[in-house]
Amino acid sequence: MNEFRLNKEEFKLFNQDDQFGFFYDEEGWPKKNADANFDKDVESLYGKYDYISIDFQDNIYGIKNGEKELIMKAATEAYYIAREVKEE
Repeated sequence: MNEFRLNKEEFKLFNQDDQFGFFYDEEGWPKKNADANFDKDVESLYGKYDYISIDFQDNIYGIKNGEKELIMKAATEAYYIAREVKEE
């Protein structure tokens, strides 16, 4: 498989503790209230996209109405982590 599609619940496992930095502040640091707002931030992300896709080159895309938008390029071990989440 060249790509994994993650629904909202799978994404929460994939991005545990915001390990990929989806919800960091403008300066690139974790927000002070990151844990408390994690579910809310994921809801907001999935309001923008139908699902999140990770390809075999560790690129992370947001998909909306079949349109792909690159969110992160070459996110270290993203494909491996997405595969683990899908196998659970």
